[in-house]
Amino acid sequence: MSPLVAALTVGVGIHLVVALFLLLRYLDGRERLFGWWSLAYAFFAAHVFTEAVLAIGAAPAWFALRHLFFIVAAWAMVYSFQPLWWSTALAAALALLAALLQPTSWLAAATVASLGGAAGFIASAWLFYRREGGLLNQSSRLLFWGLLLTGIHALDYPFLRTHPALAPVGAAFSGIFTLAFGTGIILRAWQRTRELVTMRTVAETLNRSLDTRGALGEALGQLVTMMRLYSGWIFLRDGSEFRVAAAENLPLQLAADGMAPMRGDCRCLQLLREGALTQAVNLVECMRLEKAGWAQPRHATVPLRTAGGGLIGVMNLVLPSRRALTPRELATLSAIGDQIGLAAERARLYEELREKEALRGKLLEKLISAQEDERRRIARELHDQAGQALTALILNLEMAEQAEQGIEPERLARLRGIAEGTLAELRRMIYDLRPTILDDLGLAAAVRWYVKENVEPQGLHVTMSITGADERLPHHIETAVFRIVQEALTNILKHAQAHRAGIEIAVTPQDVRVAITDDGRGFDLSHVTTRREGGMGLLGMRERAELLGGTLRMESREGGGTRVEAVIPVQVGVDGQD
Repeated sequence: MSPLVAALTVGVGIHLVVALFLLLRYLDGRERLFGWWSLAYAFFAAHVFTEAVLAIGAAPAWFALRHLFFIVAAWAMVYSFQPLWWSTALAAALALLAALLQPTSWLAAATVASLGGAAGFIASAWLFYRREGGLLNQSSRLLFWGLLLTGIHALDYPFLRTHPALAPVGAAFSGIFTLAFGTGIILRAWQRTRELVTMRTVAETLNRSLDTRGALGEALGQLVTMMRLYSGWIFLRDGSEFRVAAAENLPLQLAADGMAPMRGDCRCLQLLREGALTQAVNLVECMRLEKAGWAQPRHATVPLRTAGGGLIGVMNLVLPSRRALTPRELATLSAIGDQIGLAAERARLYEELREKEALRGKLLEKLISAQEDERRRIARELHDQAGQALTALILNLEMAEQAEQGIEPERLARLRGIAEGTLAELRRMIYDLRPTILDDLGLAAAVRWYVKENVEPQGLHVTMSITGADERLPHHIETAVFRIVQEALTNILKHAQAHRAGIEIAVTPQDVRVAITDDGRGFDLSHVTTRREGGMGLLGMRERAELLGGTLRMESREGGGTRVEAVIPVQVGVDGQD
């Protein structure tokens, strides 16, 4: 066997192995690029096989087949990046031209095939470079140079084919370039596997626990390690501010003094608020790293979004020097950022639910206690006031029955007074339990009556604006609005030390809007709404609104008064009793 045939035989094996590996990659992930590359190297292997047959001494007609396979291989590579009809037409024209020239001039046919195939592989190298955004890692460099050198090497075919001593060297170089391309494919597959393992590991970590900080810290550590990053940290929204929720391998300058340099605003958080982080992964010049004296103060910034698209935080990743992120790594970071955002949002909602359930338990306990206290109060008042008055009335009636003479007018007047007082006391207790005016005349009249009879006598001046309440509302909505107003005014009288208050009620066909304001001392809203003890009046108002599908919002600051706003839909809610 001649050296050329031996080299070509090895080349056929190399190209077939690369084609088979590419086919397996395509079948594994159904990526279009790998499918076309597999086809291209299958034709390349067929072209090398025909070259070996020609070296053994086959008919010259095999040259036309060899040129066809080579041009089709180059076309398949180009088509994998840009499926344009004219590239197919051009490849067909070149193959036809080479076939027509072959009977008259082998050199002309070989030159056409070499130029066409070389142009295809060189164009593929350029398209690959553009697609990757540069040669950012070893696999990209091997793939690029494998394509480029294969194209350049194709240009010397007409010269080497006529020199038997050099032809084996050319075949060997062709195999080496294909080996470089195959090695690049293997490295790329390994990188892809590592990225998938990273995503799976991070997802498992985030799904395993509802402890936000613990899960984020563990996931961030895995991400930094598996993607060979320098360090990273995550900011999550906490009210109107952003705080560090997790950090991994934080630079010493930033970790000093209990991470004091990580507090406050910075460039990436400003860009996040302004909506300037438009990419899934953004490169940001970091103010904190600048102050720490870093030569290259840049980090990759990944916005963390909720399922609804809202921003919940940001993840910053510091890359080692001279390290760049490939498009595939950017896509991986984007997917991981989405997972972290959803996990953080899920954990936050779980904490809110747990807090709410705990507060509801406290509210239920308070309601039961208040119900029993109310029963004791009613029993005590019936015993001490109505009961004693009725006892006195009965004793006076017995004395009147035993009297030998008729009842004096003074005694009758006293008995009438006792009866009237008892009736008034019973009516007062009934109105305290539920004002019948609410059932008889509606919401507007009930609110005005309550203010006049129970609020203004205690020294609080109240202004009222009630619009759209001419038509009666469903009784459960009227009851809820009245109780919200009642509870808000009770809180003002008990705690606000206010001189003035305002009530605004606007009824529309869609909803009822209520606003109660005061000029009192105000309070720290975050403290009252998050504590587990107390604040039951505020929670009770919110529960009434939410049970009817509405919302309740409070605004207050110390020394600045308080505003309570409730919106209750008219057509949403369940019929219920107060």
